[in-house]
Amino acid sequence: MDVAVKECLAGSTSYNGQRCTAIKLIMVHESIAEAFTAKFCRAVSGLSAGPPFGKHAITPLASSTPEYMSELVEDAKAKGAKVINECGGHRDRSLFFPAVLYPVTSSMKVWHEEQFGTVIPIASYSSLQEVKDYLEKTNSGQQSAIFTSEEAAAAPSAELIDLVDTCALATCRVNVNAQCQRGPDSFPFAGRRSSAMGTISVTEVLKGVSVETIVASKKRELITRACEGSTVFGKRARM
Repeated sequence: MDVAVKECLAGSTSYNGQRCTAIKLIMVHESIAEAFTAKFCRAVSGLSAGPPFGKHAITPLASSTPEYMSELVEDAKAKGAKVINECGGHRDRSLFFPAVLYPVTSSMKVWHEEQFGTVIPIASYSSLQEVKDYLEKTNSGQQSAIFTSEEAAAAPSAELIDLVDTCALATCRVNVNAQCQRGPDSFPFAGRRSSAMGTISVTEVLKGVSVETIVASKKRELITRACEGSTVFGKRARM
């Protein structure tokens, strides 16, 4: 649980949640929801907030508006959720201190809309089928993260394998005991559904800016001379 709290905190609050790979919804099993939310809220309350040129974890929002963050919070509160962390949702011009909302349900805007900011929704579930149903219906499809015990990760059960398979079909990257995040540029960066279209990687970029062309001849030496003298092919041609 400590790993999950640490990774979910970083995943939902770094850059004020204003990154496409930020954690947008946390789903916790009902048996540990109380313990998780208590630890998570303590961690959130320990974050410093202030100007962007200092060493603060929470800084003024760059793109999402505090008004929109407040709108999501008020909508969730009207439909049964509570702000469960100290100073959650406090506003000072463009600075919005993280608001941890619990319990979040599908009736709320924040369940469906990408907040791209410092609102952190937490939902509880009793069966993994509820998580799978969410993954199958959501419009987002970039990344997912699964947190489990080290023992379960080392020797996954059929249930865990099934969840990984569901995540793999719904999202382009599945993180195990790690936050949703950007990886090294050597890893492909992709998205599905409304998140993105296609894949960004060194290989894909080279394909995107290249034009495949065939120069054919019955005599190999003619091809060699033609390609070596060409300003288009040069020594990059494969013969």
